[in-house]
Order: sequence, then C-alpha cells, then structure tokens
Amino acid sequence: MKRSLQRARQHLYAWQTRHRNRRSLAALEAHLAGRDPALLVHQMGRAGSMTTVNTLRAAGLGMPVFHTHWLNPVNIRKRLDRFAGAPERRLPLNVRMARRIGQELQQHGPHHRPWHLVSVFREPVARNLSVYFLSIEDFIPDFFDRHARGALGDAEILETFLERFPHDQPVCWFDEEIRDTFGIDVYAQPFPIARGYQIIRQSDIAVLLIKVERLNDCYAAAFAEFLGVDVPRLEQTHVTEEDPAYSMYKDFIANVQLPTDYLDRLYDTRFARHFYGETEIARLRHQWGGGHA
Repeated sequence: MKRSLQRARQHLYAWQTRHRNRRSLAALEAHLAGRDPALLVHQMGRAGSMTTVNTLRAAGLGMPVFHTHWLNPVNIRKRLDRFAGAPERRLPLNVRMARRIGQELQQHGPHHRPWHLVSVFREPVARNLSVYFLSIEDFIPDFFDRHARGALGDAEILETFLERFPHDQPVCWFDEEIRDTFGIDVYAQPFPIARGYQIIRQSDIAVLLIKVERLNDCYAAAFAEFLGVDVPRLEQTHVTEEDPAYSMYKDFIANVQLPTDYLDRLYDTRFARHFYGETEIARLRHQWGGGHA
C-alpha cells in the first residue's frame, strides 16, 4: 500500500511537471510570435536564479518572465549533447527554453525585439562548489552509497573537484553569454561595487547586473530603477536545501581548504577583479584558503 502510494505521487509529480513545461513552452512560443519586449533572467547557475524568477513573476509586471542559463550556440550544443538520443520529453525545461530562444536569436539577431536581461552573479569559488555538489553524481557516480558507508572522505571529494570540474565557467560567462550573444561588454565601464548592482543600456537591450551577495539589500532599488516596479519582498527559493547532498555540501565547505593556485586561477581574473575588488577578494582568499570563521 505504501509503495503504491509513493508510485502514485511520483506519477502525479511527473504529470504536473510535464503540464507546467508544456505551458511554459507554449507561453514562450506565443511571445516570440510577436515583437514585444522580452524579460529574461539570463545568468550563471547557482546564483539565486529561481529566487529572481519567482520574485519577478510575483511582481505583476504585465509580461512573462523567461529563464535561461545558456544562449550561446556553442553552450547550448554542449547541453544538448548530454541528452543525445533521449526523447524530447526528457530534455530539461531550461535546455528546451534555451534552444528555442537561441534559435530566435540566431534567426533574427538580438535587435529583433527589445530585451530586458536580469543577470545575478556569484563569486566564482562559491558558485563552483555549489554546482559541483548539485551535480555530484556526474563526477562521483557512487557518491551517496560510498558516503553512507563512510567510504568517501573529503580529500577524495576535493581532489575530484579540482581535477574534473569545469572551473572557468563563471569567469567566462559574461563574455560568452552577454558579449558574444547580445553584443554588450559588461567590463566596458566600472562596476559600482558598493552599490551592488548596475544597469547597462545599449540600443534596445538593457542589462541589470546584481551581485547575489548583495541581492537581499539592493533588489528593491535595482528592480525599481530597471523595470519601474515596486518589489516589496524576495520570493526566496532555496532549491539547494531540498537536495540530498545539501548537508554534505554544508559540512564540506565549512572545512575545505583550497590550494593557492586554485584561488589564483579564479580570483586573478577580470571577472573577479571587476565585480569584487581587492578588499573583498582578500577576504574570499582567506575564507577559502582555510581561514574559516
């Protein structure tokens, strides 16, 4: 009886997911059929994207809010290749949305309609560790079984992270996904580090950049200036906390000590220096180099 109830719940969840996906894709197709402005939360993963999406959808904007992580054709192809041979319904919604919007950009170019891009970003080490644990079985296939048996220690988890994870994704993201895709160089003007957000307008494309580390205290001003709306609160969406690896992730990052050459690789970059500055980078180096509070 208990097993039958569990299966019924799984079937219901799968049906609800398929139904939501169909509605989302239909809404996207309807919107792309015209030339109305598009509001797109387009940002690197594990930087509060669902909180941003749900906050904007609850704000009563009068326009749909779409959500993507990758629109550069090369990056879309990499994601599609991971699901080669899988039926269409098995493709994650974010991949299908990216493919369709990517087709729109390839066919018509980024100036076919006004684009309002919201891009929340995160310091690269924290972002990489979060993505690593979210997809941990892609790197250590027997992770949960070995961890439960006490046969997997932090040293091996760290070694696998350093050797196999694609570490440069966050520091290249703005070049590949904003400059090469929409023609806007976010590094062309200084970022107001103390304010925590910046709006760049170029022709009919506008980009709102927000540091996720400052999202809680600057979102209201940022969205008011960018979209002219009053957003009274963030719709917090803590997806990571629902993941089975979350407690292991929290334990790991509380004690991890990353090697200096790894910190150099990510913090001696244009991305880190532009958005975080010397003082904050020094603090982050201390934190991830073993100086935990």
